[in-house]
Amino acid sequence: MAEAAPVPDSFITVRSRIPRLPLPLISERPLVTTERLLIRPLAASDLEALHELRTQPEVMFWTSAGKPDSSLDEAKAKLDYFLSAEGNSKSFNYAICFKEDPSKLIGIGGCHSWSSSLGWPELGYMFRKEVWGQGIATEFLKAWLPLWKALPRVVTEVKCDERTLRGGNGIYENAEEVVEERLMALTTDANGKSQNILKKCGFEHVLTWKARELRPTEDGSEMVLVDLPSFRYFPGRG
Repeated sequence: MAEAAPVPDSFITVRSRIPRLPLPLISERPLVTTERLLIRPLAASDLEALHELRTQPEVMFWTSAGKPDSSLDEAKAKLDYFLSAEGNSKSFNYAICFKEDPSKLIGIGGCHSWSSSLGWPELGYMFRKEVWGQGIATEFLKAWLPLWKALPRVVTEVKCDERTLRGGNGIYENAEEVVEERLMALTTDANGKSQNILKKCGFEHVLTWKARELRPTEDGSEMVLVDLPSFRYFPGRG
């Protein structure tokens, strides 16, 4: 059942051991390989492939934008931010490529927002429609999470929605102590496949709320009310 939408003005302040800012420079970030993938830091040369990804309607339908980019400039603005000093310091996104073609990304994923709708850092990912249904997202996420967990950490203050401290038994973690770190992921109610990927990788549902998002129509686009299930991951466990 949907709960009230997060209200940042009502967030509480807790202390938690989270990745230390600024995050490592892109030039210093490690790459990792899996059975099929090369997961590497983003580069300016990824612009064309990122633009192709962000112009696929099936991909962008599941994003907050709700529709494809209208020009190369939109993809460039995204990439420029992630490569900038500010974006570098507060995001941990990676280019996802097949090992046999490491220069062309088939997806992008990682921590794209240091402060999510619920206050904690947020994970996201998107992949070209041609690779859907092949287990690529799960393979990526299982390789990326250890990179996130390996980052240096520091105890600091986090402003968050108090409900993220709620356990499955309804009991809240003691906000007066150093609370467990959370990594959040936001989906839509209709995107069950993404929810299953998150669950396979150790995420658990925390709460669902309703929000208006842009969705394409035959005549263009319109704002519609959708359910937004959110999930959390505890990097300090396991």
